[in-house]
Amino acid sequence: MSRKMYALGLSLWVALWATLIASPGHAQVRHRRPIGPAPTLSYHFDNNAAAGCRDYSCGSRCYDGHSGTDMPVPVGTAVLAGAAGTVIATNNGCANTGYVGNPCGGRCGNYVQLEHSDGSRTIFCHMQLNSISVSRGQRVTCGQTLGRSASSGSSSGPHLHFGWRRSASAASADSFRGGCTSAPGVWVDQRPYPASPGDACQCVPSPEVCNGRDDDCDGRIDEGLTRNCYTGPAGTNNRGICRGGTETCAAGRWGACAGQVTPRTETCNRMDDDCDGRVDDGVCAMDAGAVTDAGRDAARGDGSAGADAASADVVGSDAESDSDFADDASEPSDQDVSLVDLGPVSVDADVSPDRVDVPSGCACRAATSPSSRGARSGAGLWVLAMAWTASRARRRSRNG
Repeated sequence: MSRKMYALGLSLWVALWATLIASPGHAQVRHRRPIGPAPTLSYHFDNNAAAGCRDYSCGSRCYDGHSGTDMPVPVGTAVLAGAAGTVIATNNGCANTGYVGNPCGGRCGNYVQLEHSDGSRTIFCHMQLNSISVSRGQRVTCGQTLGRSASSGSSSGPHLHFGWRRSASAASADSFRGGCTSAPGVWVDQRPYPASPGDACQCVPSPEVCNGRDDDCDGRIDEGLTRNCYTGPAGTNNRGICRGGTETCAAGRWGACAGQVTPRTETCNRMDDDCDGRVDDGVCAMDAGAVTDAGRDAARGDGSAGADAASADVVGSDAESDSDFADDASEPSDQDVSLVDLGPVSVDADVSPDRVDVPSGCACRAATSPSSRGARSGAGLWVLAMAWTASRARRRSRNG
């Protein structure tokens, strides 16, 4: 490695090390206006190291050797912390009215000095006697009242002197940025020359919430904030057709619950419309099953039920005839039974319970109800019973 390369590398390393030492561990803290009112500024920091003065905008609103910015306000005006910090020094005991060159309080009169998270320091001079409301070591927030203004120390009239330095070891520097200063500026809202800076505190990033503010310090308000929602009755969400929706934040307020489905009137559609856990409850016709002949006849009221009952009686008589046949089985076998020829049997008196009359050429099978089959069976038994009765009568008369 050549000597030139070594020297260049060493110089870069030294510069980097110096930057790391001088640089704070946090981003530069920016400040709000340290008073409530916003007057036109009277005197600025002197950026001219030689004789005469030059303010940050290359103007002459300054005086030779001035180390800060003067903000003209009446006695008793609240003095506010420009940013969060820790009180590192205070002074109280100087008269409210001083004069140019007055050494009380190191020419600053009654004052409060703060140290901020980036290592920078601010000082508030010429404050009112016994008005200081903070103490050394105390943590303060942006905008918190430190005391009240006056004209103590080296001062020719009521005003607040605001001074800023980059670190404890650095000299005072201009708090404004401009064409005639190398200072970066410390204000959140530096307004046009020679107006006072704005009164907004520096944004400290935090999670964005629906409040109409830029919480995450990205220049946007309430962006990308949504949440689940449901306005239907408790216990119905995610049951049946019911589903939740989504709310979106805008201007600090949550909007309507878009996309949700809430309970509605139950209809016959195989869905749980009212989200009560039951499908088509009370709205669809129920399947009553098969209807019997007796039930149909009773509902019809035409006397068919009586006919069915009569059929039941015939079946009972058939049982008695069976017992008579059993008795006749004990009689001599040479006693023949003569049957009476009653002629052809009509279709209506068909004794075959399994027969189904089907028109010629019909491929279908007609359905036969249980009641009609029972009626046919009963009629056949009645014919047999009558024939048997006539046969017995003839036999007894022959034997008699």
